[in-house]
Order: sequence, then structure tokens, then C-alpha cells
Amino acid sequence: MNYKKNVIRVAFSAILFLFLCGNARAQYMPIVYDRTYGNDMEYQHTCPVSQGEVALVGNSDRQTTVTWVKRDGEVLFSQALPKRFTIVNNVYHIGDNKLLIIGQSQDWTSRRTEKNICGRAVIVDNTGTVLNDVYAGSNGSEFFCGGQLKDGNLILGGYEPNAAGVRLGMLTKVDTTGQSIYKYVSEESGPCIGFEVLGSMTEYVHAVFTSAESTVSSVASLDSKGKVVFVTKFPEEGLAVNRMITTQDDFLFLIGNSYVSGGRVIKIRPEGDIVFNKEIVPSSSNTTIDHLFMTNNGNLLVGGNGGDGKSYYSLLRNDGTELQKYIVSGSISGMGINAVTGESVIASFDNATGRGTITGLSKDGRQTYQKSTDGNFDEVHFTSNGIFLAESLSGRLCMLSPSGELLFDRHATEEGKTTFEEVIFVSNGDILFKGVKNRLVKLSHGLYVSDIKINKPVDGYITALFSVTLTGYPTSDQGAPMPVRVEYFTKDGTANQKDHYSPVKGSLSFIPASDGAGRYMTKQDIEVPIKTNNLFEGQKMFELNLANVEHSYLVKPVGVATIEDQEAVIKQINTQNGLEGQKDVVYELGIFKTNGQKLINATGSDIIIEGNYGKGTADKLDFDMGVAPRLVIGKGASSGSFHVNTLIDTRYELPKSVVVDFNNILTINNVTIGFEGTVLSCRGMIIDQPATIGITSLGDHGRMNNIVSGFFKLALLRASDGHPLTNTTGGDIGIACSILPQTTAGEGKDFVLTNMHNLRVLGDGNRSAINLDGIVLFNQESSGVKKIVIGIDSITKPDNAPDIIVAPKMASAEFSIIE
Repeated sequence: MNYKKNVIRVAFSAILFLFLCGNARAQYMPIVYDRTYGNDMEYQHTCPVSQGEVALVGNSDRQTTVTWVKRDGEVLFSQALPKRFTIVNNVYHIGDNKLLIIGQSQDWTSRRTEKNICGRAVIVDNTGTVLNDVYAGSNGSEFFCGGQLKDGNLILGGYEPNAAGVRLGMLTKVDTTGQSIYKYVSEESGPCIGFEVLGSMTEYVHAVFTSAESTVSSVASLDSKGKVVFVTKFPEEGLAVNRMITTQDDFLFLIGNSYVSGGRVIKIRPEGDIVFNKEIVPSSSNTTIDHLFMTNNGNLLVGGNGGDGKSYYSLLRNDGTELQKYIVSGSISGMGINAVTGESVIASFDNATGRGTITGLSKDGRQTYQKSTDGNFDEVHFTSNGIFLAESLSGRLCMLSPSGELLFDRHATEEGKTTFEEVIFVSNGDILFKGVKNRLVKLSHGLYVSDIKINKPVDGYITALFSVTLTGYPTSDQGAPMPVRVEYFTKDGTANQKDHYSPVKGSLSFIPASDGAGRYMTKQDIEVPIKTNNLFEGQKMFELNLANVEHSYLVKPVGVATIEDQEAVIKQINTQNGLEGQKDVVYELGIFKTNGQKLINATGSDIIIEGNYGKGTADKLDFDMGVAPRLVIGKGASSGSFHVNTLIDTRYELPKSVVVDFNNILTINNVTIGFEGTVLSCRGMIIDQPATIGITSLGDHGRMNNIVSGFFKLALLRASDGHPLTNTTGGDIGIACSILPQTTAGEGKDFVLTNMHNLRVLGDGNRSAINLDGIVLFNQESSGVKKIVIGIDSITKPDNAPDIIVAPKMASAEFSIIE
């Protein structure tokens, strides 16, 4: 192994050449702003937020101050928290323009005069509003790391002291009110220095605890309720864990160092057992291991510094096998890796000689270039355009091409060499230099295209306007601004050219003014026509891409256009009346534009419309009220229907109304749809099935029956099965009858009909029949059996009542007068 190291060192020295600092072919990134913030507060934390904005957080013995800086350097707001922190340990941008500030504080919510000191987390938005203020942990606890979950709950890591004062690692999950969901305290490990929240369906956490005082380092895996899945302890005495990475297949990689076991890289299985625990840097009192990177093929790049004036770095396979190992004089000041290609850059510096080395490695660990430099670069950052090297001690910034060619070499300020406390590379391409006395310098040269939102037109076309911004012109060797040209083209996303927009393609030229005006933040617009269509589909997105830039860099090459659906409403299309027991009442609803044009459900999921029964006249005997109104407009449909099941009862009634008040629309996708009012009230009718009137005889009568009695019964019957019906219409049913020719008895001699002129089935809800009454007369001139035959001539029904016909088999009836 020693021989291998020596050979590598010899080859390393053989390819050295001078890192030229000057005569770069490309020009430097311009200064967007160089400002100093605050006079009476020292900001300890600089946190990039969205859209190029920056948050500054400072803490003193008087107050904790948050200052929000806009993209152009102007202050959006600056204000103190209502109650200060004792110490602020970390600040995170957690999305949606919100900051999470964590550390330690007095518990200002306590009513006790002597307030406990405990861990604290505060969430502040970009208006300065405190959204959450959470205290957790026992007296003396402190938070070092934290994050917010999608559901709003917080996970916070740090320590809390035990009875002996030993700082035991703590990880707690709390809701937004500060109520504890779970708290895990390691009985043998020191403070929690980091964690990763994992799982697409089920949440789980990997947390790393470092050694402190008499404790050891460990890793714990917890489920969403805080139940321990595994705890892996590291036996090395005094091992301080510096960083942890969890892979997609749940393996864990960690780096840590101690004076006994040196700088080490450790791999842990998803079950918690150690795969390998490998020394990278020999042990000494000054051993450190600070760098851990992983490529998309699973290779690891690790590096650190020994106490022997040498530095060590290795490229390892996933199983711990070394592809390459290097030993360099001096110390490693910075390392970076292109996670996609696997290429990496190592910056080292030897204080004894005052010279540094920049080394490029291929994805298999072979050296591709090596350059000598007088810079002690402590930050290495890969971008799609090249490699940035920054030296905070002097404010120096260099950029290399992927092959190691120098593109520019400059200082962050026009005044030249300036000492800065830190350099922050922001994901949007900005570079921040944080200096003493709250000085903040922002560099951000290149082009970026805006994201936009636009509403889909109801008719015709509307124009989407992208803004392409050049943050600064490059300059020639003579210092003259140079023109910038960039090509652009649209690209389908969830939106497409056929249905949503007309494609555009072209180029933009940015020409600097001869007097130098407009050198920074120059904008041009690109117009893209947005089409109307008959699809209701929610948000759709397409891209405007910048490419093939000349004399500049692409800071943000992709602009996303979000097309919001045109306003859509649910309307009633049609209502089909129901027929008692035979046909449902059907309500049909559809999706429409505001101009009345029908839309198609293209959201990819059903649109569900719910409601309840309103104030109709129908009751539970008329329809099935147990079925709650619910209508579905399926995928690819323009409308849907809801059926009300009609029931059969024994009432003869006027048409009854069924009112459905649709009041709730459920959609899964990000669509906006409503009713024209707060409720869509739909009215349908239930029509009774036809009825019949039938006549039956009440039996024969003798001659001696000379009192009024019922001769015939005229009954209201259901046409379908002849079941008696009760007239509940509120109006009478009139029946006209006559004596048929088959009658052999003589009217006025043998019998008299007493109510022939007034046969009515009353509509009071209590009647279903009427008797035809009469008297049998004693007639000496007549002898023998005489027959009376009565027929139904016509029926008069109440207005709007169901049809009534004469029952065919009950149109007439007879009885006999018996001597």
C-alpha cells in the first residue's frame, strides 16, 4: 500500500503545470449588488431563499433580527422577533417563502418568573409574520438541526442534558402548536447533528448522533411515530460524525474522525448493521475528514486532512473497494463532484510553500488535469457550464471549464482582495460573499428566463409573455461590453402544441448601449400565443428554453409557463321527470365555459358533485330518500346524471316535486370550478302512474228492502295491478254513470237511484271509493227477478292529476231484485 501511494505521488508531481490567473477567454460575473445591512446587529446566518432573495438572521443579547433582502439587494423588511433567542444555531429556507430558525431560548410562553432554557424553533414568512413559535425539550436542551414536513409538523434535532449534565442526543417531532408527537433521546450518544426524512408512502427518519463528553456516536432509524427501527453504535472512542448520506435503496454512508481511529467512512445496511468501517485518514490529534460525495452510479468520493502535513482522498466503489487513493502535501481546502458525470475536483493548499493545487478526476478516479495556483480555494462548486472555485479569505472567484480550462479569475469586489467570512453558492446561479460588518456581495452573471402564469382564453388566443433577463454583459479583453445572443424555443410539458399553445422559435440579441447604460438587468420579451380549447383540464405547463448562448452563461435556461384553466361552471342541462315506480327522475349536469360552450372533463379523474334534497313536495313514500345526491362527470365526459328512484304507493296524487340542491364539487387535480351561485338547485317531478275507476255490485236486494242502501261501489284503482288508491289530490273525482239497456227492472217502479247525479270520490286523502245508493220499491205489477245494470260513462279528474280511465273489465255491474 505504501508503494502504491508513493507511485501515485510521483505521477502526481510529474503532470504539474501553472494555473494561470488571468487572460481568461470569458469575462467575469458582474456584481448585482454590494451592500451592508444593519448598523447595530451582526448577522451570523445568511440563508438563500427563492427567486434570488436572501434572508439574514442575527442574534445578540438584546434581540433576534430577521432581514429579508430582495433579488436586487433592496430590503423587503427588517424586524426583530418578539422574543429573542439565546443562541441561533441554524436557519433553513423551507419553501413557500418561509424560514425555519432553530436554536436555544428561554421559554417565553412559561408563566414562571424563572423561565426554562430549552430548544426553540420559529417559522417566519417573507412579510415578517411569525407563523409558528415552538419550544421543546427539557431544561437546558438545544436544537442544532431541523426541518418541516409536508403536513406542517416539525422534526428537530439537538440534545437535552440528563441528571448528570451529560448532553444526550435528542430528536423530536412536534406539531405546529408545539405539542409533542414523539421524542427520542439517545441514552449513550451525544447531540443530533443531522437527519434525513425518507419514504414516499411511509415516513421514516435516519438521524445521526455524534459523541460528546462520555458518549459515543450512533445512527438511529425511527418510524413516523418515533418507534426505533434500529440503532447502530460506533465503538471507536471519541468518533465525531461529520456527515451522513442515505441512498435510494436505504443504505447509509457516514464520515467521522477521532484521534484514536482516524478519519473513517462507514456504510450501514437498511437493517442497521455495518457493511464496512474504513480508514481514509490516519489517526492523529489533528485528523479531520470533511468531504463525502456520491455519484449517480454509487461511487463515493471522500477526503480529509491528517496531522502529518498531508491530505488524503479516495474514490471508492459502493462496496468500499478503492478505485483510487491519493496523498497530497498540505491540506484539502475544498472538494466538489458532478453527481451526474462522476467527475470531481480537489483543491488543496500547502502553507509551507504558499502554493495550492487544483486536480481534476474522471469518474473512475483518474487524474485528467492538475494545475498549480496561489489560491487557497475553500469552496468548489459544479454547474452545468463549468466549475467555480472560491477563496473566502481574499474574496477570489475563478471559473473552469469541465476540462479544467480557466474561464475567468476575479475578486468579488471592485476593490480587489477582500476578506469574507463565507461564500455561498445558490442553486439559481447566484454567488454570495458574506463579509464582516454585515457586508453582502452578490454575483450573478448570465441569462435567465421568467416563469409565468396565464389564464386560458375563453375564445381565440391570448399572449403569454416570457421575460428574458441578462444580468450583466461580458466584456472583451479591453473591457468593452460585448453583445450577447441566445436562441430560444418552446417545448411541450403537460401542455402541448396541438391543444394549448403555438410554438415559437428564434433568437434574442442583447446589444449594450454605447454609453454603458443598461449594462445590468437588461430584459427582452418573447410572446407565445395561448389557444382556447374545449377541455377542462386544470393547470397545464410548457417550457421556454434558452440554448446556444454566445458570450454569456445560462443562469436559468428554462422558463415554465403555467396555463390556468378558463373559468368553468357546473350547470343544469336537463331534467327528466319520473313516473311512479316505473321511471326515475333524472338530473343531468354539465361543465361549461362562461360563454355557455360545453367543456370536456380532461382532468384525468372524475369530477364529483354532491348535494342534498331541498324543499320539494315529494316525500319518502314517493322516492328513495336514502340515496344521497351524488353525480359523477367521468373522464372524457361533458356531463353526468343523478337518478332518483321513484316508489309505488297507494295514493292518487298530483305531480310531486323532488328538489336537489347541489352544493359541493370534489376534484382531485388542481382545477377550479364552481356553480353560478352558491347552490345549484334542480327540480324534477314525479308523475303518478295512471288510475282506473271500476264499478262492482254490492249484492242482490229483496223487494222488502225499501230503505236507502248501497247498490254499487265505484272504486279508484291503480291501473297496473288494480290496487285501491286513496285520492289525495285535494280535488274530487267526478264519475258519470247511466242505466244500461240490459236493465229489466223499471226505474221509478222497481227502484230509485238516490245519488246518481253526484258521484264523487272526495280528494280529502281519506277516500278511495263512492257507493251508488238507491231504494228497491214494492211493485205489485211486477213479479219475478228483475235486473239492474249500471255502466260508467265518463270520469272528471282534478286539474294536473294523473290520467284516469274506466277499468275495461269493470266498466259495468249489475244486481238483481228478488221477490
